[in-house]
Order: sequence, then C-alpha cells, then structure tokens
Amino acid sequence: MSLRRRLLGLSAHIRRSLSTAAASSQSHPPWAIIDGTSMVDRSSSAPVACFRPVQPPGVSDFTAPAHLLSPRPRPAAPDSNVVQSLFGSVGAVSGDGHLLLTYHDLRAEGPCTKWDFARDLEIQRFVCNPVSGQMLRLPDIGRSRRTLVVHHMGLLTQGAGGGPPDRFAVADLLSHGAIIPRFLSEEGEWRTVIRATPSLRLPRLMEVNQETVAFGGRLWWVDLTLGAISVDPFDDRLKTSFVELPSGSVLPARALTDSQHFGDRRRAADDQNLFMREVAKHRRMGVSEGRLRYAEVSPHDPFVLSCFALDDEGSSWTLEHEVALKQVLADGGYPSAAPQIAVLDPLHTNAIYLKVGEHLVVVDIHNGKVIGASPLQEQYLSLVSCVLPPWLRSSQIPTAGKRDDMEATDDLVSCI
Repeated sequence: MSLRRRLLGLSAHIRRSLSTAAASSQSHPPWAIIDGTSMVDRSSSAPVACFRPVQPPGVSDFTAPAHLLSPRPRPAAPDSNVVQSLFGSVGAVSGDGHLLLTYHDLRAEGPCTKWDFARDLEIQRFVCNPVSGQMLRLPDIGRSRRTLVVHHMGLLTQGAGGGPPDRFAVADLLSHGAIIPRFLSEEGEWRTVIRATPSLRLPRLMEVNQETVAFGGRLWWVDLTLGAISVDPFDDRLKTSFVELPSGSVLPARALTDSQHFGDRRRAADDQNLFMREVAKHRRMGVSEGRLRYAEVSPHDPFVLSCFALDDEGSSWTLEHEVALKQVLADGGYPSAAPQIAVLDPLHTNAIYLKVGEHLVVVDIHNGKVIGASPLQEQYLSLVSCVLPPWLRSSQIPTAGKRDDMEATDDLVSCI
C-alpha cells in the first residue's frame, strides 16, 4: 500500500473518531488553534496546568503554573535592581496532540529595555498532554539549563492502531543533519548523533522560520524561502532527505554585506531576520487530511492564494487550488486588510485560516467564500494547529526510560 493511501486512511479514521467524540462530549473540540506563547501563572491559586480549548477559529491557550517550572527565586533584597522574565512557547506539536513546551527564565540588570538572551538565561523543556494536563520535564541538555539551541526542535510520537503513543522522540537539526541532538523516551537521555555520511548538498544554507512539522514518521524542518529537510529521529541511521518548495516559490538568496565591521554585520543579520519573519506571514507548511501541504499568499493585490500537496514519493508538489482572495474577502465583509496565513486546517483541506486585520477568517478555497471568522483577542506572535484525539484525556505520556531528573505531573487540568 502506498504512503499516500495509508496516510489518507489514517486521516479518515482520525476525522471519524474526532467527529464521534465531539458529538458525544463537548469537553473539547476535535482540533484547536493554539497560541504559540505559553503563559506562566505565578499565583498561588494555580496548582495545575490549564488548557482553555475553544472551537476554531477561536484561539486556545495553555498556561503553566510557575511551581512546576521551578524557576530561580526572585531577588529578595529590597534595593535589588535585578528584573526577571518567565515565559514559554509551544515549540512543536506532534501528529496526535502532544506539545513540546520550552520555558525561559531570564534575568537582567534593571532598568531593562532589551533582553540579552546570550547572558543570564535558563531553559527547561517539557512534553505535554494538553487535555489531561500531564507535563513531563525533559532532562537538561548537557546537564545544563543554559544550553541554548538556536534551531527549532521537533516532537514525533509513535503508537499502534491510531491510539495513544508508546514512545516519543524530540530532536533538533544542526549542520543540515550532520549533527542531531536527540532524546528518545525509551532511553531517557539526550544523545548527540554525528552522522558519518556526508550531509545533504543543498542549494544554499537553510534558515528554519516556522515550527517543525511531524509527518509520515519523520520530522520536517522548514525554510519557507527554500524547502524542508526531514529525518526519522527513531532511526539510528538518521537518513536525511530534502524537498524543495514548488519551483515558483523558491526565493533567491539575499546578498549580505561583506563588511568586516561588527555593526554592519549585526544590521545585516537583523535585516535578514526581519525578512524571514515577513516571509513566514505569507507562507505555511503543514499537514492536512493526511498529506503534507504548502500554502502561500502573495502580499500584494489581488492576494493570490496557492495551495500545493506533496506527492507519494515526497519529491514534488501538485497545485490543488489557486484563488484571488481580494474579492473573496470583500464579499465576506473584509474588504481592506491584506491577508496573512495563520494555520492550515488539519482535518479539512479546503479550509484555510487567515489573519485579516484584527480577525481570524476561515476561507473555503474550493468554493471561494468566507465560511467563518473570529475576532483576535491578542496580537499573537504565532499560532499552531493541534488535533485533539478523544483518548488524550485518559492517556499517559510514555516514560519507559524515565530518569531521576525527569518529572511528570499527573494532575488533570482543572479549567478545561
């Protein structure tokens, strides 16, 4: 059976299961759009993690209590000018609803106008079941909370029969796959795997500028100007592969200054970061109906949206839809603002979620019409889609290789 047929069958099974669960229980929707920022609750009345799921296009959020993160104590001296910031992010989502959370404990001398992430920063990572509220603390990389990984980590789970997973992997991609820091649940510790075979020959250096995608038993690191590298983190051979974006979507490399002055190099790097963030507003790669899909919208009138699907061999893209959004949005009551891609619908390939002004708007790209909308409550830095299978409420995160420095909370979420 081909990869496509197996994935389409799994997707249909997931949709049926989620639809049945949604009909029998109103505890949570079949999937959610989650705020990419995870807040920290410092109040004493927050004993457990809290997931507030709402039906898309509403945005769900996740809050962790500070005591689970064991942050450094706040400075006690009344004349201390040390300021502290404690915040988190949803770094990745597995294909079955688990979250990879990263929390930062940052300090600086006040008054502070700009945080220096290279100085006094501690990092903790958790795998989380948002529906049950269970959070599993991962060991510190190199036994230090000050190890900063600059790329995007991914989370991949494995299980039998479409039910709860029995293992998971967390991995990062360095040097285009030549070096892979990896955590396997059955081992219970971080290992750095250095591949003996040569790394991929790419058209140019990649810059990951969206969350890592879990698809087809692999993790995919995405550069939305070039393409994606994928690897199976459970396979010790760690064979990497690369798929380029559709030919008309690959952007040329931007020339950086050759000046040796630090200030010029810093400005060039800042300019490149701003460019990559701007690109990410109009492009997105993700999983929908069991296939890897890529969507982009042109930033100028008439705002043409193009949607592609990856073929069975994972080597080329097929254009599925192309629609000019200007008139579609005007007919739906949103005539002025330029659209940005928020998330892809994991269960329905014809639906795409767009940021349009201060609203999250759902467009049926097959029929060319607005089918839903919700006001944006915040200026979200990022949004991620997450399926919520019915078994999440009662399942446990696999901890076969649990060590003393791995801690799991078993309290159920009190506010769901």
